[in-house]
Amino acid sequence: MNTPSPLQTAKDNFIFNLSKGRILQLSEFFQSSEDEDPLCQKLLEKWYKKITELTFLPSITENTQEIAIHNALNIIVKERNQEYELESDLTQNDLELVFELIALNQKVNWNYKEPFASFYSKIQNHATRISLIHHSASSDKYSKMFIRVLNQNVIPLTDYTSRPDFFTNAVLSKKNILIAGATGSGKTTFTNSLLSLIPKNEHTVLIEDTQELIAPHALTTKLLTEDSNSQKTMNAYLTYTLRMSPKRIILGELRGKEVESYLLAMNTGHNGLLSTIHANSALDSIYRFALLFKIYSNNELSFELILKLITKNIDYVCFIKNKKLKEVIEIFGSEKEEVYYDLVKELTSYN
Repeated sequence: MNTPSPLQTAKDNFIFNLSKGRILQLSEFFQSSEDEDPLCQKLLEKWYKKITELTFLPSITENTQEIAIHNALNIIVKERNQEYELESDLTQNDLELVFELIALNQKVNWNYKEPFASFYSKIQNHATRISLIHHSASSDKYSKMFIRVLNQNVIPLTDYTSRPDFFTNAVLSKKNILIAGATGSGKTTFTNSLLSLIPKNEHTVLIEDTQELIAPHALTTKLLTEDSNSQKTMNAYLTYTLRMSPKRIILGELRGKEVESYLLAMNTGHNGLLSTIHANSALDSIYRFALLFKIYSNNELSFELILKLITKNIDYVCFIKNKKLKEVIEIFGSEKEEVYYDLVKELTSYN
């Protein structure tokens, strides 16, 4: 029977302790190898830092947008102007350790029963949103990790449009604005640009599932949801928010039961609301909003009436594509299932 190498012995001990919820310090990791050879110690430290400090990742810069770890042989780095495959000497088992360690450090439940996790974290001092998929939910039996680098700088509206005054006036006059786009299109970044226009004396409530929105001023209440806690869902927070005398309610994303409370808040006189929604166009976002309401609401309202309520309360829809403002439409209302709107020209940055 082959005797395990000192490196393998140390790895096995690290894995054993991790399974018990304990993370070995580097000094303890060295001791578990029982080998004082400098070369072995160097290899141990290199492996340890790759697992615990993610040193196998490339340097994250202002151009880095996403790192997708599909498996040990497929790590894709997406930057602003390029996309490339990252080479790594980590094994799939090493990556599984990385994912488990991240979940443990973040105190996130991630296992067979809860195979999906998404949370805010910092990597290389950059704010990121990490999404984990457990191997039990993947057909190829590989766990996966997607790291989206969050832009923590407010982008000036002049980067989106030659008419920043239009948006300044829309925000100051408390228009209800919906920001639409695909995943990773830049919806949140554009939302942060609009948030920066909110007056400092207006109590603003931000509700989101992952910390991505930038508080516009000191009079901001930030609420983060927890799917496992019925008192900390977006829908529950919206109910509590209405008791806080907010001047503004900002919802990170419309996607579930919260659509009903959000629309009712609009319909009862709350203005200056902002939210994002996944959609393929500005107009499509209105129909998607109505569909979400129809699916998740307990009210037996017709699609036509839902559409009428939405178009009565949404003033503008901004559609973002590839980090640019593609179109802005002004909503006037609806008749039956037709939305009346007008394209606001000379605002977009899209070519």
